[in-house]
Amino acid sequence: MEWKIGEYLHSGKRLRVLFLNDVGFQYGAGIAQMRQIQSFLLMGCEVAGLCWSHGVEAQIPFIPHDASGTWLGLRQVPHLHHSRGSDDEMIIRGLLEEIYDISPDLIVVGNLHGARWPLELLSVLREQGIPMVVYMHDLFWLSGRCAYPGECLKFISGCDASCPTAHEYPELEPSKIEDAWKLRRSLFCGPDGIPFATNSDWITRLAHDALTPATKSETIYLGLDTCFYRPIDKKLARRLLRLSQDEFIILSGAVNVSENRKGVKYLQEIIHYFDSSATFIVFGENSLTMNGVYSSGLLRDYRKMILLYNAADVFIGTALQEAFGQTFCEASACELPVVAFNIGGVSEVITDAKTGILVPPGDNNEMIKAIETLRNDRAFREVLGRAGRQRIEERFSLEKQKERWVNFLLNIN
Repeated sequence: MEWKIGEYLHSGKRLRVLFLNDVGFQYGAGIAQMRQIQSFLLMGCEVAGLCWSHGVEAQIPFIPHDASGTWLGLRQVPHLHHSRGSDDEMIIRGLLEEIYDISPDLIVVGNLHGARWPLELLSVLREQGIPMVVYMHDLFWLSGRCAYPGECLKFISGCDASCPTAHEYPELEPSKIEDAWKLRRSLFCGPDGIPFATNSDWITRLAHDALTPATKSETIYLGLDTCFYRPIDKKLARRLLRLSQDEFIILSGAVNVSENRKGVKYLQEIIHYFDSSATFIVFGENSLTMNGVYSSGLLRDYRKMILLYNAADVFIGTALQEAFGQTFCEASACELPVVAFNIGGVSEVITDAKTGILVPPGDNNEMIKAIETLRNDRAFREVLGRAGRQRIEERFSLEKQKERWVNFLLNIN
């Protein structure tokens, strides 16, 4: 794979970049991909997207007002799936045809497990000499199949048929797991390894443990549109949502709040503890079944989130496994202080006692204590909120994300 991207950037050539993933702009990794595309549009690139299924999110305007690049659109290929009669060879051939038609100078690969596309596709692309970067949103590209191994360290020593979660999403037959783990090593290790970027130093460190010797890798923090995610009048936000102006409001949520790693049992304990002394808003899939909360369900239009963040007094995160935490960035950008378990890459987003409060993983007593502290000290909430907004502007804006991508691409040999 001949890498000329640095030369193109130095020469001012207008790069054509293809973002390849499974479900377009849907869910956490999909939103992350959309934000990366925004940065490439700010960079002045021609950008296209290719996915298995893009959902309604593809219809929502997202191009930054000051972007100088050109958005070529998001294609979906639902027929390239095992459920539609396609085998691995047909899927790879079909994707190659789409890629050749777009004719990119660079491909950025995100999550593929939602589509169950064969990862051998990357080997073929490498053989074709197409410059490529893989972006790691979680640990899927490090393990034999799973995105969050928890306490299991087999993704470092070698995943195999003894995988304890083989039948959980993304499911893979146990007999295929060892080969899948080895395939990833062939993709990323050695002199011909595919360069990869991660969303946190936490993943970067684990990647260096799991992929030895790894090729070029770097943390490229996700950014967001700070012109959109910003503080607005709290009274107005509550009025629009038909919420009380006097209640202490706690916001929480995830793409799927019932997912075990999101710590729903801890959230339910907190809701029970505060009972009627606080109002809870919970967003995400399966939140409609929760008792004692105002639920928004899964918001497919991210533009509605700004009202939730600005209506609340504190945002809480009960996840026990988290690579980065885009919701923490969004909350902080809206000057909403965060209380969360100190796991994964969360501390890279939230600075303890400065932009929020971090507590030991699974320690709900400390979580409740932190929430009580913020409920009783409005001035402290406001200090944390303002500092959080400043940190997002300085570290997690689209412009900062663009700068990190440019630096990364220029320094790949």
